[in-house]
Amino acid sequence: MLQNYLTVAVRNLRVNATYTLLNILGLALGMSGATLIFLFLAHHLSTDRHQPDASRLYRVVLDLHLDEGIVREPGSAYPLSAALGKDYAGVEKTGFLRRMPMVSFSTNTAAGPRRFMEKENVAYADYGYMQLFALNWHSGNAAATMQEPFTVVVSQKLARKYFGTEDVTGQILRLDNAHDLKITGVIRDQQYPSDFFFDAYISLPTIKTIEPTNWQTDFGWISSRNFTFARLAPDTQPQHIEKLIAKNGKKYYADNAPYYRHHLQPLADIHFNENYDGKIRRSILWILAGVGFFLVLVASINFINMATAQAVKRSKEIGVRKALGSSRQQLFWQFNIETLLITLLAAFGSILFTIPLFTPLNNWTHTQAFQAGNLLQMEVLVFALVTILLIVLLAGFYPAVILSGFNPVAALKSKLISRQVGGIGLRRSLVVVQLVIAQIMITGTLVMMLQLDFFRNADLGFDQKGVIRITLPRQTGETVNRQAFRNALLQYPEVKSVTYQYDAPTSDMGFGGSVRFDNRIEWEKFVIKVRFGDADYLKTYQMPLLAGRSFSDRDSVREFVVNEEFMKKLGIRDAQQMIGRSMEDGTSGYKGRIVGVVKSFHLRSLHDATEPCAIYAQPEQYREVAIRLDLSSLTNSISHIRKAWQTHYPGEVFNWEFIEEKIASFYAREEQLTNLIRLFAWVAIVICCLGLYGMISFMVTEKTKEIGIRKVLGASVDSILALFGKELLILTGIAFLLSFPVAWTLMSMWLNHFAYRIDLHWWLIAAGSLLIVPIIILTIGLKVMQAARMNPVNSLASD
Repeated sequence: MLQNYLTVAVRNLRVNATYTLLNILGLALGMSGATLIFLFLAHHLSTDRHQPDASRLYRVVLDLHLDEGIVREPGSAYPLSAALGKDYAGVEKTGFLRRMPMVSFSTNTAAGPRRFMEKENVAYADYGYMQLFALNWHSGNAAATMQEPFTVVVSQKLARKYFGTEDVTGQILRLDNAHDLKITGVIRDQQYPSDFFFDAYISLPTIKTIEPTNWQTDFGWISSRNFTFARLAPDTQPQHIEKLIAKNGKKYYADNAPYYRHHLQPLADIHFNENYDGKIRRSILWILAGVGFFLVLVASINFINMATAQAVKRSKEIGVRKALGSSRQQLFWQFNIETLLITLLAAFGSILFTIPLFTPLNNWTHTQAFQAGNLLQMEVLVFALVTILLIVLLAGFYPAVILSGFNPVAALKSKLISRQVGGIGLRRSLVVVQLVIAQIMITGTLVMMLQLDFFRNADLGFDQKGVIRITLPRQTGETVNRQAFRNALLQYPEVKSVTYQYDAPTSDMGFGGSVRFDNRIEWEKFVIKVRFGDADYLKTYQMPLLAGRSFSDRDSVREFVVNEEFMKKLGIRDAQQMIGRSMEDGTSGYKGRIVGVVKSFHLRSLHDATEPCAIYAQPEQYREVAIRLDLSSLTNSISHIRKAWQTHYPGEVFNWEFIEEKIASFYAREEQLTNLIRLFAWVAIVICCLGLYGMISFMVTEKTKEIGIRKVLGASVDSILALFGKELLILTGIAFLLSFPVAWTLMSMWLNHFAYRIDLHWWLIAAGSLLIVPIIILTIGLKVMQAARMNPVNSLASD
């Protein structure tokens, strides 16, 4: 029986090759989109789930309860790690990690000395951290050496990059051209998604030796780069430890204890909680999951539409089968097997579609979620099986019920019409559902693109265009060399200005704290952020002054420039009234005078509101040089700068980037989502077009004689085109009315996550929906024009 089902199914698929191909292509595209989304979701949802005792592992985060609101901080003070292990019996193990934004390594091998600059993939870690987090060792298990200064553990990738081999235990890496580190172990390259995998782990005692600053002893020195982790005992609740920390707050923070509220953030929450710098919101993943389901639904609707449209065409076949004794159950399984065969062919086709997209998608999403090997993972295979069964259920069940239920007498007499098989009303409804989904996705793509464009072109309060930054080597006694390098740069006419800085005005720099204004006894009820730069900082970034002048960078006097938001927090309206007033910065302990007020600027991304800020000189914190260039000859400019760099910093890595590039990276999450939604919106449109083309093809075939008669009676090509196009345009209008409130609600919710956003107007939603109209007209127009231009003699002579 099964062999007979398969034989008949293959024969029917070959006879109706056009519709078979359209169904396979539509289902393959839908399955491809769903598979890609599943890989993306699996990557994010599995982040750090492989860590041992993950359910008992927490990161200690901080909420600063200030009078103006709550400031959430993912980092913590270094001494807190030791205090947790010492003061609380429920804390089984603690670990500390300090993420470094940029370091340089140098090697001296047989090939000669080499220098490397590493960004965001190097961290300092203690012995406890290495015990808490799983590291797959390639050679040795050198975790214990993290208790010793000047040791480092590297990944296989870094070992190959530096030495050309993975067997590098015992080799020496020179850190920042100043300190020798001994490689005590090699870990395997990253195999599982993790937010805390680094290519180099330097022992924490190393930084305690080379940077003996108060961040190591001060509980109030909070940094977004310092992370404290704790593994709790099996019977310990995190809320219990949080209460104990609050109870001991005075011991850690003295009179400031009421401001500090620590929380234990579960490891599973770190990747998704945007309040503490999470990488992606869970809601975004559920949106993408919904998109994947709708892609499969749209493809299944295509199948249902074309299967029911062809029902009349197959009525005699079904009548003969029933007359020869086939039961309804047998016919039901016959048609479901046809659906299964099409779905299996589509599943194979989806693999051909997905693999070429892996590389661009990895680049778009800044992940390694899309790998050919991932397609063979058990969860992906289970997902594929479930998807196939879902499609068979969605796309095959209804047509099988309809087709197997034909009256054999009516079928043999060819008295069945589309209305009798649920054709017209059902197909109209399903086309509307398809168009609603496509229009929502198109509108979402348009709004996201406009918001992303708004981010890129918004006025940040300074001019970042044409400014590059170069990472400075970490060396002592740099003051003289810095001035010489500045003078060398300013000799080139294309160099307009040079400033030394910690970071750009808009950055992820988290320095800030309390402030005391105008010799007041009490500290202000708000905190300020700080930016470090030399006297040319304002000039280089063209930050407009509302009053006063730029600060000086002389050691003999301390001067501050504050922003407009700082003035507003104090309740002062006239910027001139700020000039000459005294100020004490709690971050650095500096006391001095305010000499200038600049227009408020965005310290962080446009996700956040503007904050009060002070800018002043702190040479020991400078890690970059920023250069404003005339961009008319960028190649020559970089060549000149490189030459000056090699003269003053011989052997150091010359690493530069535009400030705009760094600022653009703040919106990586939005760019990821926009790119993904745009891709899948096009997939949905193509699937819809395939379905519409198949429907129009069938309608044209059914109305061939009608078209011939109309042409004989004088109908024009335009009128015949309108005959087919009018109904689809009406259905598009209905879909627009249904999609409008859904798209408006979804886009309003998404935009509400941003402090600065575009305005959502009705015409914006309408424009997104109307973009599909020309696509529909083009899709149906080609087939209808072909039929309308057919010789009426041939049309009337057709069967």
